[in-house]
Amino acid sequence: MAKERYQIKSECPECGCGLICNMTPDEYRKKYGDIKEKVTVNCNKCGKGHDGCVTEEHTDAQNRTES
Repeated sequence: MAKERYQIKSECPECGCGLICNMTPDEYRKKYGDIKEKVTVNCNKCGKGHDGCVTEEHTDAQNRTES
């Protein structure tokens, strides 16, 4: 069974640091609701808010090994 995950990627325009955050669908909906394209995230270094791009991942195809 495939595990669905959301990945948020962003780069802070102020300090240049990057962020990659992985969340389950339940965690994502609790934090961001039904927003699917861009979400606002806060930089860990400078605290500024900026946009992050959201992608959906299905881990079943990535974890399967062929025999």
